[in-house]
Amino acid sequence: MSSPLAHYRRAQRLARREFDAFTRVHCPTCPHPCCVKPARITPLDLVLAAEAGWRPPEHVVSRADWAEAASAAHYLGEQVSEEATEPCDFLGPRGCTFPDDLRPCGCTLFLCDIMRERLDRKRLGRLKRAVNEVRYAHEALVAHLARSGASPSGEA
Repeated sequence: MSSPLAHYRRAQRLARREFDAFTRVHCPTCPHPCCVKPARITPLDLVLAAEAGWRPPEHVVSRADWAEAASAAHYLGEQVSEEATEPCDFLGPRGCTFPDDLRPCGCTLFLCDIMRERLDRKRLGRLKRAVNEVRYAHEALVAHLARSGASPSGEA
């Protein structure tokens, strides 16, 4: 049996395979980009990626500052608005700078309106199943961390 983290990373990789063909074509010219502030990033997303060796882009102030900002946005229930136009700090020239198998869960779970409009039923169904598997794997990982005494928020 694989660890909850391995299951989560595998689910993320499978979801990326479903997302990538669409995002590569549509996201760079999208009139309503999703990768804007406030981002759908939690402290756990930052901790998981950092523990896997990922480092944020140079312009991001510090891991501690971003963990605090992510925590505040997450717990205040901050939502991305239609007026949001400032790009996510973790968006680079080639897309998200997080590892492909540790993208922020909130970002991975998001299916935009353009996807829903342009994907055929079969592809949209596969994408929804992949996203649901990420959700399930994330819930299992958070439960595992809670049982083991680790803080799902990444705090000590």
